[in-house]
Amino acid sequence: MHRFVVFWLLLILGTALGGCGYHLVGGAAGLRDGGGIHIAIFANKGYRAGVETILASNLVDEFARGNGGKAVDEPSARLVLSGTVLSYSVAPVSYTVADRIREYRATIKVVTTLSEKESRKVLWKGELSGSQDYPANTNIALQQNAEDAAVREICCRLAEQIHEKTQEDF
Repeated sequence: MHRFVVFWLLLILGTALGGCGYHLVGGAAGLRDGGGIHIAIFANKGYRAGVETILASNLVDEFARGNGGKAVDEPSARLVLSGTVLSYSVAPVSYTVADRIREYRATIKVVTTLSEKESRKVLWKGELSGSQDYPANTNIALQQNAEDAAVREICCRLAEQIHEKTQEDF
């Protein structure tokens, strides 16, 4: 009985210490060794002005909060994060019984590229999108405020996703 218990304890301990192949994200080589990253203002092909600025601000904040490289000015950067806001759309998603719009959904789609500054070698490129629902309102100012809040929330989530992708080992 004693051997049986020891065998299972060793098996459990070995499995726990050995892991399952997953690892903590460490980041691109330039980020892991302390190199900085320049976050360029994205181009904007969507019809809503200012989305690219909100996204860039969220990216800077996300890199400041997260581990890995920090956002720096272009001359001192080893890596450059650039991209394009491909589209911004708003569509109704729910209606009242009187057939009036109850909620809208804002969607932003971006393509992002992480590259080495000197060699211009692309380390990662991806297309991401995010959506957020917000309530319709007969008061246009409240409607606009709700849409603005949805855009900020989408940009915050996109920045988190982009930061996570740039921290993965390729």
